[in-house]
Amino acid sequence: MTALFDLTTPGYRLRARGVSRSLSPARWDGASVAQAAREALAEAAQTRGAEAPLVVGLIPFNCAEQAVFYLPQEVEWSTPADRPDLPPAPQASAPDMLQLRGGDSPAYRASVAEAIRRIHAGQLDKVVLARRVTVESGSPIDVDGVYQRLCGRNSTAYVYRMDLPQADGEAPAVLLGASPELVLGSDAQGRVQSLPLAGSAPRGGDPEADQQAAQALLRSPKDLAEHALVVQAVGETFRRFADDVSVPASPDLVQTPVIWHLGTPISGSLRPGVSPLELVYALHPTPAVGGWPLETARQAIAELEDFDRGFYAGLLGWMDGQGRGEWVLVLRGGIVAGATAIVYAGAGIVANSDPEKEHAETATKLRTFINALA
Repeated sequence: MTALFDLTTPGYRLRARGVSRSLSPARWDGASVAQAAREALAEAAQTRGAEAPLVVGLIPFNCAEQAVFYLPQEVEWSTPADRPDLPPAPQASAPDMLQLRGGDSPAYRASVAEAIRRIHAGQLDKVVLARRVTVESGSPIDVDGVYQRLCGRNSTAYVYRMDLPQADGEAPAVLLGASPELVLGSDAQGRVQSLPLAGSAPRGGDPEADQQAAQALLRSPKDLAEHALVVQAVGETFRRFADDVSVPASPDLVQTPVIWHLGTPISGSLRPGVSPLELVYALHPTPAVGGWPLETARQAIAELEDFDRGFYAGLLGWMDGQGRGEWVLVLRGGIVAGATAIVYAGAGIVANSDPEKEHAETATKLRTFINALA
């Protein structure tokens, strides 16, 4: 495992290389991971002197499964000023030199219809259903180029790249993408913040149409109801671990190059002795990527999706010994191995969802990564 970790945010770029020490907690839960990180960071601080160590991590969608946490050998901080200023990508689904499989998915529409039936039957309120497409290139995909294009076209996003663990005989694989969503940020004073996103609409083709799309999203009963479920769940989880929790009454508009989102900034102060990693695990997965009620939604996802999410819709981030860190959702991305990329996108399904519109929403979200491939 070459263990390259790269995270470019609106405020900084973090590049980490190598593995100094891997974390192996007793269990994959918040308390166990927090304890393992606390001990590893304290030991590293004693041996490294002035250099402040940190831990980087990748948590799968099913957070009870094995995650990837380690202390890097080398850490480099810089500003994101070197992001290239690239024009918007074409609106086509995929560049001509790429072959796309799974762009149209009758099976996904059928899964959405079944989810709507279950919601109307009172089995659940919301479920997020994802689909994946395969993109084949005529030559090995230039991962460095993809990362640069993601940075250049998504200046407000959290652009991530992480080498995945390799089993014997497996080809090297890289997880990368441009996430719009900060699940948890924390500082050395214990202040924590989250920006959950739920409810979305495609960007308009000109400024007037774009603003109309944004304002329609702010008034959409379907999207406001979907967003309210997420905000309620995140706010309640914050109150279990933090004081002075602030939850605004109405959402803001959050834009990416291809889509508008509804977002609500939530903040608070961790209680003494609580690690940000405990809150990270308690939050994940939020209804923004799972659904509500959570366990019923997880069961529906397992039954209606035709693949294992793995690290898709998981969390990626870092934390230092002072509790500073950021954790983002693994969205708007995919896994690249050689000349093949597997790309993922999902949509929140509620009572008045429409299978065709949800399929179109996932197609819009898939463009963020597909357009960066060439």
